[in-house]
Amino acid sequence: MLPDMTVPLTIQQKCPLCGGVTYYAVATFPELTWVSCSCGLIYKRTEAEQSVAAAAYDETYFTESDRSSYNKRTRHRIRKSKVQILNLLEHVRPGPLLDVGCSLGYGLAAAGELGLEAVGLDISEFAVETCRKRGFKAEKGSIDQMPFADATFQMVVMKHVLEHTPEPGTVLREVRRILRPGGAVFISTPQAGYNRAVKNPARSRFYRPENAGRDHFIYYTPVTLSRLLKEEQLVPVRIHPHIILRHACAAERYGRMAILPFFAAAQALADLLALRKEFWLVAMKPE
Repeated sequence: MLPDMTVPLTIQQKCPLCGGVTYYAVATFPELTWVSCSCGLIYKRTEAEQSVAAAAYDETYFTESDRSSYNKRTRHRIRKSKVQILNLLEHVRPGPLLDVGCSLGYGLAAAGELGLEAVGLDISEFAVETCRKRGFKAEKGSIDQMPFADATFQMVVMKHVLEHTPEPGTVLREVRRILRPGGAVFISTPQAGYNRAVKNPARSRFYRPENAGRDHFIYYTPVTLSRLLKEEQLVPVRIHPHIILRHACAAERYGRMAILPFFAAAQALADLLALRKEFWLVAMKPE
């Protein structure tokens, strides 16, 4: 028998980070409820629909009206992916890379431009087929049961993936399993402390059911994500972007050096005023 979809379904009985059951409401809608645990983690506690299934990430996810810009600005997405991989290379030797949630292949294209062997993983059949048509290696699979052998990859990239699961510990254990000793994972995720989301959660795109509230399950800060990573035996080594990237081309390195004082000031101001909508983090698997 199908559940009565007019009654909210409890999807998290306890905090996914600390296991606590004490919380306060952050944003409440007829369709779902967001709460904050005393440990600082924000998670979706109830929802009137079942969790988003693989079928939700079909072609329409990338192309329908409210996502019509998803595949525009392709070069911008590839450039950003390249900078993210270069940030990862500040901490780890080059090696086979897995792009988890590879979407339409922006990260795979960036890895190729950097001379790295790369494979994509996505739950969407459409995304995987699109990547393959573009000449990339990609596999269809779930982030909590990745179809790869232990210690296959030196590098893992997870761009706006971890907020899409209610069981992040399971996913990070999989990441640790497929990483080689001394390998590292790059994670980007929405910043729970973003000032506009904090000031008015009921109007924030983070929480509203017609926006990211339907797709997302958890929002992190650098503190809560670092704690989760440590519990899964992954060691955070960097939060936020590097200013100078040693493995970037000479022109980019010199260009960044020229604007270093302004870049550093902008970074400090963004932290002071809580202007970051997302944050970046690199964590390593111990040798």
